[in-house]
Amino acid sequence: MKSSSMGMIFGEVSPSGGVNDVSKDQTVGGPDDIRVLSDGRRKRIFVQLAAAAAVIIAGLLMMVAYLLVTRTEIVRSALVFILQAGTATFLGIAIISLGAIVILIATGIHSGYWERVVRPFVVRLMLPLAVVVGRFIGISRDEVQGSFLSVNNALIGGRGRVPLESSEILVLLPRCLQWADCPYKVSQEVHQCRRCGRCAISDIVEETDALGVATFVSTGGTQARRLVKERRPKVIVAVACERELTEGIRDVGNIPVVAVINDRPEGPCFNTDVDAGCVTLAIKELIAEGVELEDASV
Repeated sequence: MKSSSMGMIFGEVSPSGGVNDVSKDQTVGGPDDIRVLSDGRRKRIFVQLAAAAAVIIAGLLMMVAYLLVTRTEIVRSALVFILQAGTATFLGIAIISLGAIVILIATGIHSGYWERVVRPFVVRLMLPLAVVVGRFIGISRDEVQGSFLSVNNALIGGRGRVPLESSEILVLLPRCLQWADCPYKVSQEVHQCRRCGRCAISDIVEETDALGVATFVSTGGTQARRLVKERRPKVIVAVACERELTEGIRDVGNIPVVAVINDRPEGPCFNTDVDAGCVTLAIKELIAEGVELEDASV
């Protein structure tokens, strides 16, 4: 199998299973010559699309230049109108969204309006802008994102919620939460954990098992998204750093995410820690009081 695979990469496999020589038109060098790995059809796709994009952009620029020269007043008026309309629309949405956040937090009333309407706008536009402004006045990205996560958690809580079954909750833990020298791969099966107590995974798994809540250790965003698609939870309790939690909230659509920020005593992504009691408290509150659910999509 190994020789056949190598043949498929560096040459052609003959019917007898051997590898034919690369054609004489190809100049094959030493072990570091990788030109034989290229595929002509794939190269053409990129070159053709890149050329088409260049022609389209050049055409648009020429059209703009023509309009600026021959129709200056019309173009200027159109640009002013577009700018004014865009500014008014942006400010209107921002005022409504931020006003809704303040009202919902102040009244303590939970509403699916947060997951359905406000959160996508806030996490995709307002949060990045807040990070940029914070950078100019000396507030770190982590601090801004941590503040957003606090708002997110506050809006998931509140009155008017429906209790959940334990099977409707998914707990996602980061790989870095595991003790770095642990020989067991809990990312493949969390119950590989031997409960040695050297990391927080031991306590969390013990509590989630008792509550009947599915718990997984994710190696990254791709695996986390796959788990969400497979499990289709109604609520996620996630442990990670501010950046990963923010990106996760953005990726999961309308599924409420209770964000628990980890501690990083030895730096990012290495032997991180979390208060297992915070995770357990969030789960128990969800089971007792729940959330107002919307149609979830990932």
